[in-house]
Amino acid sequence: MKLIVTTAAAQYLADQIGLRAGDSVAISGERVAKGQFKIRYQPKEPVQPVATAAQVGISFYVEFADEWFFSGKVTTVDCQAGQLTYRSQKEAPVDQPTPTTTQPTAPQTDASTAASRKYEEYWE
Repeated sequence: MKLIVTTAAAQYLADQIGLRAGDSVAISGERVAKGQFKIRYQPKEPVQPVATAAQVGISFYVEFADEWFFSGKVTTVDCQAGQLTYRSQKEAPVDQPTPTTTQPTAPQTDASTAASRKYEEYWE
């Protein structure tokens, strides 16, 4: 997931809602109808940001709760002809390691929780 906010979009939002350098803006997605979505912009401080971008001294971010909308995408927020626009493209796949001919070994489990000892590697 990647968030890109253009200078024009940041300046437009600053002018429209009175943002100043040092302010933060949450960007979230909302489903309004089947197959239709809306992007919302709300000035507030981040709690659990998972993607961030900064322009003209303003921080833009996506909260963990809204990650479902932006996951696996590169989202660009822009301003064209006096209107905010957003474009979302599928993120390029991360290079996968080449397969080996040896069989991978299973991670050891923790008897007290039955969890893999390598579980921390899977958290982002």
